Amino acid sequence: MSHELEIEFKNMLTESEFKQLCRLFDLNESSFFKQINDYFDTPTFGLRNKKSALRIRHLNGQHDFTLKQPYNGNTLETHQALSKEESDKLIQLGIMPAGTIEQAISGSGVNVDQLVHIGELMTLRSEFPYQKGTLFLDHSYYLNHEDFELEYEAEDDAEGRQIFSKLLKKASIPLRPSKNKILRLYEAILEAKGKDQN
Repeated sequence: MSHELEIEFKNMLTESEFKQLCRLFDLNESSFFKQINDYFDTPTFGLRNKKSALRIRHLNGQHDFTLKQPYNGNTLETHQALSKEESDKLIQLGIMPAGTIEQAISGSGVNVDQLVHIGELMTLRSEFPYQKGTLFLDHSYYLNHEDFELEYEAEDDAEGRQIFSKLLKKASIPLRPSKNKILRLYEAILEAKGKDQN
C-alpha cells in the first residue's frame, strides 16, 4: 500500500493534434502500451459525489487498486496491489478486498458493500520523461467512444503549469478542460442509458 500526491495537468486533444504530438516526440505504434481500467462506484454514485474515483488498473499481469481523492487542490492517490483472485472477486461479485482503501472509503461515509463494477476503459498510452516531469499521451476506448488526451505529471505545481502551458503553445494546441477518465466513462454510460430509454 502507498500514498502519492499527484500534481498533474491534462488537456483533451483532437485526433490530428494527437498525431501531431506523436510526430513531435517521434512516437510510433511500438511507443504505446495497453492498460485496462475497471471502475467502481455505488449505484447512487457515492464516490463521484465526493469527487473521488476507484479503479483497478491491469498492466503486465499486475492489478493496481487505486482510490483517488481530492486533497488541497490536487489528488491524493492510495494504491494497493491485488491478486488476480481479489481483482476478479471485486469485478464479478462486488467483494471488496480488506485494506487501507476499504478503510478510506468507509471513513468517507460511502458503504463499501454497495460498490459495483460500472465499466471498463482501455487506453493505449505512451509515457516518457519531459523536462522535470513525465508526459503521457493517451488514446482511450470505452463503450462506443474513443478520445485523445495529453497529461503532464510534475513535482511542483507552478513550474509544472508553466511547462505544460509552453508545450501547448509550442504545438499550437488550445487549452481545453479535461474531465478525468471515470467521468468520461460515466457520461458515456448515462448517454447509452438515455438512448436505451428512447
